[in-house]
Amino acid sequence: MDSPLLENEAPTAIDVDLVEKARLAINEALQDAANVDLSWIHPAPSDEGWTLAPDALRFITSLVSKLEPRHVLELGSGLSTRVLARACASLSEGGAVSSVDHDPEFGGVAKQQYLARPELGCEVSMQVAPIVARKYCDKWLPVYLWQLERFASPELFDLVIVDGPPAALGGREGALYQVMDFAKIGTVVLLDDVIRGEEQTALDHWRDNYGDAIEIIQLPGFIRGLAAVIVLKPVPSSQLSEHRLHLTRREIQKLFRPEDVCIVVGDDWWREEIAGEYRSLPFLEHEGENWGSPPDDETAVSELERMRRAGVNFITFGRPFFWWLEHYRDLSSHLRSRFNCVLENDRLIVFDLHRGNHLGQ
Repeated sequence: MDSPLLENEAPTAIDVDLVEKARLAINEALQDAANVDLSWIHPAPSDEGWTLAPDALRFITSLVSKLEPRHVLELGSGLSTRVLARACASLSEGGAVSSVDHDPEFGGVAKQQYLARPELGCEVSMQVAPIVARKYCDKWLPVYLWQLERFASPELFDLVIVDGPPAALGGREGALYQVMDFAKIGTVVLLDDVIRGEEQTALDHWRDNYGDAIEIIQLPGFIRGLAAVIVLKPVPSSQLSEHRLHLTRREIQKLFRPEDVCIVVGDDWWREEIAGEYRSLPFLEHEGENWGSPPDDETAVSELERMRRAGVNFITFGRPFFWWLEHYRDLSSHLRSRFNCVLENDRLIVFDLHRGNHLGQ
């Protein structure tokens, strides 16, 4: 299964049509989901437990009929596997479902339930895959160690259902980063359980790290919360770092004026990556040179104030150096209590050193 290439060109008419098809399918599925019959499921699904809630199962069934996906990926097997298989089997051109679960018990039950109903007639692949740690966005996140050759189809994903990994094993933020290697323009990714803080944080981080490469829609009325992510431009994991740097540079251009002077915390390579045409200084700094990390909080605060009085306008912390704000707690408290944090996301934190907040000077 080949990864799509990241394009810098303007979207074509076909690209726009694929995205509009995804939006239209979501809207139509929201309108028609209440009419979906789940009476064939025994015992009847409930709003409690591990499986998708009935409202989500109805929506997914309706979405399959509108989107007509050729390849569906499901992260977290179970009743939803049967629902997806039945929905895909009803499509005129058919569809394939690849289901992945980390738990042999859940994966095994899902497989037995499907094999007991061969009349569904849909190509389904189910595999138990361990959860492993992989580095995305300068942090280690849990993802499935799936086997691509065991997927039900070699095609890129049209629809992805994210119902795992569970929060107890690290949560679902890594899912979209992993899926992006096999997504295309117009791929729809559904995230379940977005009433929970962990899933909302995952959505926030996806928005921070992909920017306008994705569109996030918070779907209304679902008992456990449901969100849809439409891929506007696939960003393979091999290009994610450069994509995030592009977003960071663009944010800095919006914040800074040409005459502004900015402290960029961290190593020189990072300062060179993000500062661009703006005048930047390291921290600690002596005659423009990097003197390394402060030995203690007192030095950090004292040097910050010295540089502020000398005319520095901003101080920035990039994701590789967020640890400074945890390690130098007095520096962090000094910044947050006295100055406006004008930007804070999963990539960049920026304080304006000349506009104090309501507690500042």
